[in-house]
Amino acid sequence: MKPTPPLIRVQGHGSVSSAPDTIVLGLELESEHKEYDKAMEDAAERLELLRKALPKAGLDTEQLKTESFGVHVTEDYNQGRRTFRGYSVKHHLSLELPFGRKELGRVLTAVTGCKARASLVLSFTVSDPEAVKRRVLEAAVHNARDRAEVIASASGQKLGSIQAIEYGHTEIIVRSQPMAFSTALASPAREMDFNPAEIDSEDTVLMTWELTR
Repeated sequence: MKPTPPLIRVQGHGSVSSAPDTIVLGLELESEHKEYDKAMEDAAERLELLRKALPKAGLDTEQLKTESFGVHVTEDYNQGRRTFRGYSVKHHLSLELPFGRKELGRVLTAVTGCKARASLVLSFTVSDPEAVKRRVLEAAVHNARDRAEVIASASGQKLGSIQAIEYGHTEIIVRSQPMAFSTALASPAREMDFNPAEIDSEDTVLMTWELTR
């Protein structure tokens, strides 16, 4: 019977840095009222104010996308008792646009200058995240092979055929850390000068090779 060849299992780590070229602006509109209809009416009015502000920044209202929308009951808690306070409506939206300092300044000025009083979260990404993810996985595979070759050579062996490749279901992040803006900001954007750092994306892969002499 032919002996089973020895195996080597090595985890490869891939890391890629990308220059951001896209702005992702997250916006949250929140309304609260004791009456459900009033809460919904206020939410609709805030959304309309936000939509009307976008053309001032050279944006189409169709660029404003809803990420989530929810209505829930709010309560006060005092001395072990819960009392009904009202209905809270939360509308999460997003705007995606090419990165440019002047363009970003115009958008922030328009949004923070209107009476919608949206909470803002700013982050940066790339226009083709799938290309970055492919580069990360390629780097992880190359790294695994490089490590395996070093270990095999040091032990007087050579890498044979690949026996297995294991990869999880992790999400490769291609976005910067979010920066939050207070709803109390009046119109901060004109003097802001952003120079976003490169975005680091990473992932791992586990590979198994047969060892030969």
